[in-house]
Amino acid sequence: MQPINKLLITIAKILEEILKETDQLSLQQVSTFHALRIPSISIQSYIQRIAKYTNCNSVCFVFGLIYLDKVQEMHQNIILNSNCIHRYELVILFSIMVAIKYYDDEYFKNEYYAKVGGLSLKEINQLEMEFLDLLNYELFIEKEVFEVYEERLKQYEFIEI
Repeated sequence: MQPINKLLITIAKILEEILKETDQLSLQQVSTFHALRIPSISIQSYIQRIAKYTNCNSVCFVFGLIYLDKVQEMHQNIILNSNCIHRYELVILFSIMVAIKYYDDEYFKNEYYAKVGGLSLKEINQLEMEFLDLLNYELFIEKEVFEVYEERLKQYEFIEI
């Protein structure tokens, strides 16, 4: 696994590239994960904020990326664009939060994650359930799938940074 800062930068760059492509598409369906306006904080800054305050294993960030891909595969009518991905507390936070709860032995209560993401406890509980529904509660990631993502992240980091 690459060092956490390089990993976070790499994941942020990948998400930013995806947004460049998806922002050009017309929305087929707006979800509860879409915002009306794009916040001023960058994807990289937000991911680093999550890393700082959750102190989770770097594997959780890879899991989070895989979960975002799974949501896209399972719900092709929901386009992850700037209005969605930039509502960070609803997309990035949930993908990583669910990964932390699934992978790490120790994790915080939802009250803490709500503070990190700037949400109320009621919102975070409701939206966590919606995110899990989108994943069909399928959180297990095959070792081979994880290794493919890990290798691609290493290749991307080597090429791009």
